Amino acid sequence: MIKINVVTPLGVLFEEEVEMIVFRNTEGEQAILENHIPVVVTLNPGYVRLKRNGETLYVTVVGGFLEFSNNIVTVIAQEAEVGRDHENALKHLEDLRKKRLEENRKRNIDFTRAERDIKEEIKKIKASKYL
Repeated sequence: MIKINVVTPLGVLFEEEVEMIVFRNTEGEQAILENHIPVVVTLNPGYVRLKRNGETLYVTVVGGFLEFSNNIVTVIAQEAEVGRDHENALKHLEDLRKKRLEENRKRNIDFTRAERDIKEEIKKIKASKYL
């Protein structure tokens, strides 16, 4: 068995044992089985397919790389989502990205308001010096 760890900036997303891992990079689709030679590869945006107990899982990834040695795979991705099929994992990832964009937009608006309030307070302080 191969242990896989999927890590994003938010922490460990997925940690399981699987029989096979299939990934796509610039050289095409490649598979890793138990006792494969060590590798480090960049991942194309897309997915890593996992096989365990006759079941297929998909880890949809955006920007990352994969490292394998001693039957341990570590996938480090900017963003990732696990699902029973690629489409569902991708949809969930897109929903998550939309939510993050909205949160960032709100934070930006809050920052803009705070900046405006500080500028007004500075004007008041400077104006009061001369009264």
